[in-house]
Amino acid sequence: MTQKWNIESLAEDLIKRSKQGELANKEGKLPSENKMLNHYQVSRYSLREALNKLSKLGYIYKIQGRGSYIHDPQYQGTSALHSNLGYREDLAMDGKKIQTVTAKQRLVSLDELDFFPGNQEFSTDQKFIEILRYRSLLNKPYLIERSYYIPEIVGDIPEAALYGSMFAYLAKEKKLKVSFIDKFIRCDLLTSDQAQFFHLDKGMPTLAVRDDSYLREGQLMAFSKISYDYRDRTLYMHKKIDE
Repeated sequence: MTQKWNIESLAEDLIKRSKQGELANKEGKLPSENKMLNHYQVSRYSLREALNKLSKLGYIYKIQGRGSYIHDPQYQGTSALHSNLGYREDLAMDGKKIQTVTAKQRLVSLDELDFFPGNQEFSTDQKFIEILRYRSLLNKPYLIERSYYIPEIVGDIPEAALYGSMFAYLAKEKKLKVSFIDKFIRCDLLTSDQAQFFHLDKGMPTLAVRDDSYLREGQLMAFSKISYDYRDRTLYMHKKIDE
């Protein structure tokens, strides 16, 4: 007996097959819409609605003119946030902006990384541009940002760029536009250097936000960890309601 699919059950089966590696080809590309319609025997509307659900949950992303690709941000020990979670790292509120107090960069090897992006493998000789920034808000210590950029993608980064918005610089000067970002939130413990900046004791909690930033083609451009003074940080959640 042929299974009758509704949008919810179709989306669940697509997710199941994507996790099992049965849905996409070796490049992660999904079959054409016509092939999936033939496989499931559903209406074009039902298929598109199911794929929209996968897109909103972060399982797939679309590249204009090329199709849809698997992007599974579900890593062991994490829970999916079924909404858009927003942050204002480059805060502009009543004229108050985050200021970079000190910044430095260096080229590092794979074994020098302080953390790694999710679901990403590198060759043993891969190099990274490490950028460390200490930032304040209203002249008070606010966050510490450690980021790793892929040099083959971003090229050289001038010192002046470290004191503004990195993404704005890369978009304007390098024509690199981030398409989507995976964010992971957890509680870490302050190191000695971090504690000194925040005027706290070593081992006290810090709210840590991990970012993996991807270009339109699904290519990882950078991965970061931002550590906040837990006493001053507020997160907000923005959920888009379809009309």
